[in-house]
Amino acid sequence: MTTVAITGGAGEIGRALARRYVADGAEVHLVDVAETVHDAADEIGATAWRLDLSDHAQIGALAQVGGLDILVNGVGYWPPTPFDELEPAEFARYLDINLTSSYAVTWMLRDALRARRGAVVTLSSAIALKGHGGMIHYAAAKAGVLGMTKSLALALGPDGVRVNAVAPGLVSTARNRGVWSTEQQAAFRVARAMPVDIEIEDVVDAAVFLASPAARAITGQTLVVDGGTVLH
Repeated sequence: MTTVAITGGAGEIGRALARRYVADGAEVHLVDVAETVHDAADEIGATAWRLDLSDHAQIGALAQVGGLDILVNGVGYWPPTPFDELEPAEFARYLDINLTSSYAVTWMLRDALRARRGAVVTLSSAIALKGHGGMIHYAAAKAGVLGMTKSLALALGPDGVRVNAVAPGLVSTARNRGVWSTEQQAAFRVARAMPVDIEIEDVVDAAVFLASPAARAITGQTLVVDGGTVLH
């Protein structure tokens, strides 16, 4: 049986990924700091781990997972914050949440991934490639994910472990629709080469592909799913 771990699992993309893998018969572990991770896991048929991944001591609990075929690092927290209000301590905190936690989880599960010659997919963001004046913390962290992905691919490749990233544009989630106005969303759409909305399933499809045998010769890459905004 395929074993999958998804961090940020209580979020909309994490849940959609979990549903896809459970439907395919996988054993899925959902990891999130939110209490709702238990409800999400119960609903989907997964195992819940309520852990604060910015607390490295808590991450050690994941060593119980054993052999791991697929790790999806899906943590993302990005409240828009003006530069003048983004104090260095807050900047560092968001780096820990959005970048360091993914490294720490991958490091903790490295032997479990090696045992199955597994695959790692980390969610970055198209903002990492173009920047955002009101989301400096998030852009910096997710740009770090791209460098980390290439480096981990080189470090783990000899063990048969592939490491890739998905960089979505603005995804049409309930959360995002609550942050950006209808007018702003329309402006984002027009700026794309293909004037389409980016749906959750578009991100899920990309992540599932990169973790699948169909991508057996792909590692160290970033797949941008943004309708052609940054044309990376």
